[in-house]
Amino acid sequence: MLLITLGKRANREGRSTMLRMAKHLRLSLAGSVAPAVLCWFLFSQPHAAASDIVPDEDFFARQVQERYVAPFRSGDIAAWGQAFAEDAIALHNFREADRGRAAIVAFGEAVHQMFDLTQYDVQVTDVRRGADWAYTAGSYTSLLVSKQDGSEPFGLQRGKFVLLWERSDSGKWLIVLDMGNSSE
Repeated sequence: MLLITLGKRANREGRSTMLRMAKHLRLSLAGSVAPAVLCWFLFSQPHAAASDIVPDEDFFARQVQERYVAPFRSGDIAAWGQAFAEDAIALHNFREADRGRAAIVAFGEAVHQMFDLTQYDVQVTDVRRGADWAYTAGSYTSLLVSKQDGSEPFGLQRGKFVLLWERSDSGKWLIVLDMGNSSE
């Protein structure tokens, strides 16, 4: 009963109350109980670990630019691929779904082998997040020029995208779903 009463009061009034209460416990009653109660209280309170802190919207907008847009624009497909979970799915224009990081990386390599990416601008307009997931949505503009003949087979593409992010067991945020399509 003492533990339940102390626990309820400590939760209601905070740590300083528990410390004041610990000073007033009689040694005869509390020889081993008071230290146990104090330890229970101090170690059972919720503490936000760094991995429990949910990043803000700016964090995810930066992730899109730094881990997705910049490496893809520069042709660093190995770095771009590291933004994706091993079992990620990518749904892009004019093709079937790419399933898994290896298939997504192969798609990125093929794009850069066949085309020069002369324009690639991405604007994040929406971010929603939970404890272990987030999505970023927005618009893009891209222009691919054929390395073979200089043509622009798709023309200037304007479209929209959604990236679904999930926090991995290691705490790193990875893309699990990449969806983009033309608005034209």
